[in-house]
Amino acid sequence: MAASGSEEGGWKQTLLLRLRDRNRVQTHFFADVIQAHNKLFESADTLKSQNVQLQLQTERLKQDKLDLEVKVLDSSANSGTGKGEKTQALEQKLFKLQEELTELHRRKGENAQQIIDLNSALQEKEKVLSEKENRLLDTETHLEALKAECRNLEQAILEKDALHQALRDEHQALQMTFSALEDKLRKTQAENQDLVERWLQQKSRDADKMNFENDQMARKRQAKLQRELAEAAKEPSPPLMDKSPENGQPDPMVPPGSPITKMFNSSTSEAPVNPGHVGFIESIAGLLAGKKRSSSHDDGFEPQTSAAGAPPRHYVTVTLPSTAIHKADGHDGEVNAVRFSPSGRIVATGGTDRKLKLWEIMNRKLDSKAVLTGSNAGIMSVEFDPQENYILGASNDFASRVWSVADYRLRHTLTGHSGRVMAAKFLGDSSRVVSGSHDRTLKIWDLRSRACIRTIFAGSSCNDLVTSDLSGTNIISGHFDKRIRFWDTRAESSANEITLQGKITSLDLSLDNKYLLSCSRDDSLKLIDLRMNQVTGTFCADGFKVGCDWTRTIFSPDAQYVVAGSSDCSIFIWNITTFRLEKTLKEHNSSVIACSWHPSGMMMVSCDKNKKVTLWSDM
Repeated sequence: MAASGSEEGGWKQTLLLRLRDRNRVQTHFFADVIQAHNKLFESADTLKSQNVQLQLQTERLKQDKLDLEVKVLDSSANSGTGKGEKTQALEQKLFKLQEELTELHRRKGENAQQIIDLNSALQEKEKVLSEKENRLLDTETHLEALKAECRNLEQAILEKDALHQALRDEHQALQMTFSALEDKLRKTQAENQDLVERWLQQKSRDADKMNFENDQMARKRQAKLQRELAEAAKEPSPPLMDKSPENGQPDPMVPPGSPITKMFNSSTSEAPVNPGHVGFIESIAGLLAGKKRSSSHDDGFEPQTSAAGAPPRHYVTVTLPSTAIHKADGHDGEVNAVRFSPSGRIVATGGTDRKLKLWEIMNRKLDSKAVLTGSNAGIMSVEFDPQENYILGASNDFASRVWSVADYRLRHTLTGHSGRVMAAKFLGDSSRVVSGSHDRTLKIWDLRSRACIRTIFAGSSCNDLVTSDLSGTNIISGHFDKRIRFWDTRAESSANEITLQGKITSLDLSLDNKYLLSCSRDDSLKLIDLRMNQVTGTFCADGFKVGCDWTRTIFSPDAQYVVAGSSDCSIFIWNITTFRLEKTLKEHNSSVIACSWHPSGMMMVSCDKNKKVTLWSDM
């Protein structure tokens, strides 16, 4: 009980002390006002008591005056003249009393005025007091809010401390997990090294096998050629009358009625040529004219163009594809671009799934080799550098990117266009790149400084471009406004331009840089002689329709054929010499966008809008 009593007294004492402290703090600000207020009340009480005394004295004087008047009247009536002196004295006394009453009235007025002034001052002080009380209430409210905020902050600090402790514990756990993962990584790297070595051994075996198959195919072709030569040699040899395969003059080595002469004449006539005979004719022509060709080249002679204005033959044995030997699902969307590497070892494809894929041809099939990522939109074009060290991709996210072929790493991201980039090519060597965009500009990039070194304002959206020499000074671009523009990087403006009948979708150069192939939305291909700067022929066919603004066309490696995909799911191949349709391939089930010929001329690859990549061959 004593303890409870002491505890009760303790909290009462604490409460009392807090109330005194609060009273001291709060009254300190208003001490002057309270003191002045008290003085005003004291003055008011004093004036009120004085006023009451004056009123009592006034009443008393009035009563004395009445008594004196009564006495004067009585005395005047009783005593006569003898008492006149008393009357006079009383009158004087009355006069003094009147003066005193007047003085009291004056003092009463002064006191009343003083009371009014004091009341005004009191009201002002009360107003000031009210304002300070309001301020005090506001201060107390703000103080309570600050105290509440302090409590919240203290609670937040406690929560942060708890979270910090949890994060420290988690960090320790992650450190332990990281150490375990590092050990696992080292083991995985060792396993990966072993797998890479085994993979390289397997690739070596596959390469040996592929080389063996290629040797077998070459031997078969050689045997077929020898049989055809043997059959041709059995023919009788009348007087030599036919033309040489090179210059069109009678060749004393070829009999006029031989199958060789007939096939050669048919190949140079206006009638369509059997693709199988073309390879045979070229082989025979090469055998018969080999001595002349070698001696002519030794003297600095260059092959002349045909009468039809076609580019000269490059001595690569090109066989027209006839069979789709493999079809693969290339991407998760449309496949916009396809390109063989300069050596033909790798095929690159780009699609709307934002990926650039690399493929190898193993056992006559497309085998996925790598997937290059980093683009934020669909890939519109792909290009290898001449040394096959880098691959360049143009993207719809307004940028171009460069990956290394050896390790598949993203090396450069070239940003600066304000529209989607439709085409990008290496300019001269692998250290410079030129890109064409829908923002109506061409940009030249230096990969060593990773910067744009020049912007060319073309005036129209660029759909494709090519570079025409190894020095990297000439650029040809095809545009939405149906014009092909020629640029010299050393000049400020376009050197020349050619206007066609439809907006340009594709450009390709022959290997000798003398002929340009263009594709346009008027469903035709144009062959342009760059030396004369004019169109020398047009390729078109029934059913051929350009499917999109980025449909790509190309020359064959020997520059004797051109190939283009159509929106009717077909691939059209034209002969450059006759400008006639040579073959139509039908295997795709959607619009064909791009094609690429193997550098050896033995295979071709194509892509379409239905995710497919198709490999073609003649057998």
